[in-house]
Amino acid sequence: MALEFFKNFPEIGYKLSDGRTILIKDFFRKSKIEQEAVNSIIEYSLYELEEGERPDVAATKLYGNPHLHWTFFLVNDIANYYDWHKDSFTFEKYINKKYPGQLAIASQSTDILSRKTTISDTTNKFLLGEKVTSVSGEGRVILVEPDKNRIAIEGEGFVANETITGKVSTKSFVPTSVINHRDGVAYYKNGNLRKNTESSGYTAVTMYDDEFEKNEAKRSIKIISPQALPSILRKFEQIMSA
Repeated sequence: MALEFFKNFPEIGYKLSDGRTILIKDFFRKSKIEQEAVNSIIEYSLYELEEGERPDVAATKLYGNPHLHWTFFLVNDIANYYDWHKDSFTFEKYINKKYPGQLAIASQSTDILSRKTTISDTTNKFLLGEKVTSVSGEGRVILVEPDKNRIAIEGEGFVANETITGKVSTKSFVPTSVINHRDGVAYYKNGNLRKNTESSGYTAVTMYDDEFEKNEAKRSIKIISPQALPSILRKFEQIMSA
């Protein structure tokens, strides 16, 4: 949430477990402000953000005042600045950080699962965080997904048909394919229907495509019309002074 918004919040005393009392912002008032602000607006306008357009830039363009950017956070489902639409450069950095390394895909789940006594009594062969190596690659396991027959490895150099072995677990398997983590299938969809497993009539959606779609949806935001803004600001001030 914009600092310009929070700086107007009154402070309340909060008692710590050691008996001390400190002053904190009355964030509980946020929900009341949002609800009353939303109820006060009969109609919203939709605004399409340009590539790389920051909240303060949009506020200047729409209202002639960069400090009114907090109104976008107020009337949209945006928790903080990081939920704002990301430009191409920022989006790529976000994707690479969230989905690092490679996905090693097995031909069957038993390649990455160890069965004990029953079908349901299984455990992952590979340990999260353990070092894994192959002839060409080296990295550490950051995710094990038996339902998708794959493990995610933060590292590089892994290729299909080269045995991957865990240093601690000593387990190994031969991946049928290795792809960039971001290019792995997130789910399969058919219209508004989604499935986690491949099915007839369903199209694969990669993690990259899923994140891209979510980010593009944030490009269109609701805004308070310049004509209605003064009354909303008065309402805000009334709530803050109550």
